[in-house]
Amino acid sequence: MRASREKGGGRPAAKKNDNQKKRPFARYMRKKLAFTAGIVALLLFVLMIRLQAIGRENNEEYQRIVYSQQNYESRTIAFRRGDILDRNGTVLATTTKLYNLILDPYIMTTDDDGAHVEDTLNALAECYGYSVDDLRERIYANTESRYLIYARELTEEEMNSFLDKKAEVAEQGGEVVGVWFETKYKRIYPYNDLACWVLGFSRDDSTVGSYGIEQYYNDELVGINGREYGYLNDESNMERVIKSAQDGNTIVTTIDVTIQRIIQEKIAAAQEELQAANIGVIAMDPDNGEILAMAGDAVFDCNNPSDTSALLARYTQEEIDAMSQEELTTALAELWRNFCVSYTYEPGSTAKVFTVAAALEEARITTGDTFECDGGEYVGGWRINCNDVHGHQTLTETLMNSCNDALMGIADRLGGDELLHYQSLFGFGSRTGIDLPGEESGLLQTADTMDVSAVATNGFGQNYNITMIQQVAAYCSIVNGGTYYEPHVVRQIKNSDGAVVEEVDSVEVRQTVSADTSEYLKEALFDVVDIGTGGNARIAGYEVGGKTGTAEKQPRDKTNYLLSFIGGVPASDPEIVLYVVVDAPSGVENQAQSRHASTLWREIMEEILPYLNIYPTREVEGETEPETTADNTAGEPETDADGNPVETEPETEPETANNVTDDSYENGIFDDPNVAPSESTEESAQESTENGENTEA
Repeated sequence: MRASREKGGGRPAAKKNDNQKKRPFARYMRKKLAFTAGIVALLLFVLMIRLQAIGRENNEEYQRIVYSQQNYESRTIAFRRGDILDRNGTVLATTTKLYNLILDPYIMTTDDDGAHVEDTLNALAECYGYSVDDLRERIYANTESRYLIYARELTEEEMNSFLDKKAEVAEQGGEVVGVWFETKYKRIYPYNDLACWVLGFSRDDSTVGSYGIEQYYNDELVGINGREYGYLNDESNMERVIKSAQDGNTIVTTIDVTIQRIIQEKIAAAQEELQAANIGVIAMDPDNGEILAMAGDAVFDCNNPSDTSALLARYTQEEIDAMSQEELTTALAELWRNFCVSYTYEPGSTAKVFTVAAALEEARITTGDTFECDGGEYVGGWRINCNDVHGHQTLTETLMNSCNDALMGIADRLGGDELLHYQSLFGFGSRTGIDLPGEESGLLQTADTMDVSAVATNGFGQNYNITMIQQVAAYCSIVNGGTYYEPHVVRQIKNSDGAVVEEVDSVEVRQTVSADTSEYLKEALFDVVDIGTGGNARIAGYEVGGKTGTAEKQPRDKTNYLLSFIGGVPASDPEIVLYVVVDAPSGVENQAQSRHASTLWREIMEEILPYLNIYPTREVEGETEPETTADNTAGEPETDADGNPVETEPETEPETANNVTDDSYENGIFDDPNVAPSESTEESAQESTENGENTEA
C-alpha cells in the first residue's frame, strides 16, 4: 500500500504544475514588450539629442551657474571705445590703454604659508617707491580678498618695469606672487579743444558720450565688455575662462583738421577785438552736404570739459567764483552746447537771397524787373525804413544795395502763403537732420500770424528765427544748382579691424530752385561782393559771391546787432561755402557794421583757399583791399567822428521815432506814433522774444 502510494501518490500532479510554470509568454505579449522597449529607447535617444542642443545653446549661462556654485572670482574685461578721425585719417579722439595694479592678498598669504610676501612687497617698493609698511598693512587687513586695487592708470612702461623686476627677483631665487595688472582705457583728445562742439566728450568709463559725435554715435563707438571667470577646482587650483571684449567702431568724420584749426585761430583773434556774445562759423561742401569745419568763440578742453577756466570766455573770474555749484553746472552746460545747431536767431539780410529765389521760381518777378526805393514804406500800421534812398534799381542792384524797400515789394508779390512755403522748402522751421545732438528747429510765422507786416519783414529776414546749420544748408542749395543736401559730419564707420561697415552717403533731400535761378543768383551774389555791400569780403584774385546780413536784436533799441556773412568761392561754382555769424560785438563802438562778419570771413578764406588748392582766377593788378576801419560798400551808414552811425531820413517821408540806416543797420520794425501796430505782428515779435535764445542767440 505504501509502495503503491509512493509510486502514484501526488507526483504526477507536481510534474504538471512545473510544466505550467515554465510555459512562455504568449506571442502577443512579447510583441507588446518589444514595442514598448523600442519606444522608450527612441525617447531616450531624442532626449539625449535635445540635451546636447540645450547644452550648446546655453553653454555660457550654464557655465556661469556652475561657477557661481564654486569658490570663484570674476572680472570685467573692458572694451576699447572706437576712435574718431578727421576726413584725412588724423586722430581727433582715441582711447589709450592703461593699467590698474591689482593685489591678491589671499594668494600672497596662503602660497607656501606666505613665504613670498616680503619678496613681493620689496619688489613693489623698489619699482614704484611704495611704502612697504602700507602694503603689508593693506594685505594683512584683506587676507580673504582676491581683488584689491592698489594703484590706478599705470602706463605700459610702468607695468613692464615691474614685470622686469619680477623676473629679476626670480633670478635671485625669490618669487613675486599675487600681483597682476588690469587693463583700463582712457579717452584722449590729442588736440584738446579742437572741434570740441563737433566731438563732444566721453568720461573715463567710455560707456557714455556727451554732446557732439560722442553722444550721437555712442552706440557705434561703444563695444561689448568681455568677462574673465575664475574658480577653484577640486584640487584648489585656479581655473579661468575668458570671453574677449568686442571693441567699438571707428568714426571717420567729414571734418578737416587744418580748416578747423584755421577757423578757430581766426575766431580767437577776432574775439579779442569784438568781444561778441557769440561767434559761430561753419564751412561746408555745397556739393554733398559735408561739414568741413564748425567752430565758435567758446571752446573747452575735451580732455577736461569741466575745467571752469573755459568759462572765462563768458564770465569774469569774480563771477565764476561767486557761482553756486548748480549755477556752475548750468554755465558749463551752456558752454558745451553747439551754437551752430542749438541756437536760433533772426537771420537779417542774408535771407533776401531766399526771398528773391522764391519770387523768381513762382514767376512773381523776372530778372529784368526794376524797383523803386524811396526810403521805406508804411505797412500794416508800421513804418519800415530802408537803409537809404536807392531810387531806381534793377533786381541785382536790390541785392547789391541790400534794399529793404524793394524786398518788401517782392515779398508782397509773393504773398504770405508762398513765403511760408518756400521758407519750409529751404529747411527753415524744421531740423536739418544733421548727425549732431541738440539741433533746434527755429521759429516761423504761421498762416494766422503772417499778416502784411509779417510778410514785409520776413521778406528781408526779420521776425522769424533760424539756426546756422539751416542757413548754410539752404544757401548751398542756391549756389549748387538747386539741390538741398542733408548736412552731415560723418562719412564712414569702420570696425576695430579697419574694415568699412557703413558708408554715410550724401542725401539729396529735395530740389529748392531751378538751375536757371541758381545761375542768376550766383552772378548777383558775385556783384554783391565785387561792387555791392559785401566789399569787405573781397579777396584779391578770387571770384567771391556772398551776402551780408545785419539783424537788429530785440528790443529794437539800436544797441545790439547780429552780423553775418555767407559766401562761396569761386562764385560761379563754389567748392566751399563759409558762413560767419557775429552776435552782439560789444567790444566795438559801432556794432551796426556788417564788416565785422565779412572781414572775419575774408581772413579765414584767405588761408583756407590755398590749402584746398583753389587758386586765383582774376588779375590782381589794380585791385585794392577794402577799407577795414569803416565799410566802404554801397549802403553802409555814414559815421560821425566817434564812429557812430549818422541817421538820415528820406525827405519825402514824415519823421519817425527810429530809422534803419543800411545793410549794416538794416532790419527793424518801428512804431509810427500815429498808427497802432498790427496785432498779429506784435504777437509774432513777442513770440520771438519769448522763445528763449531765439533772438538773443
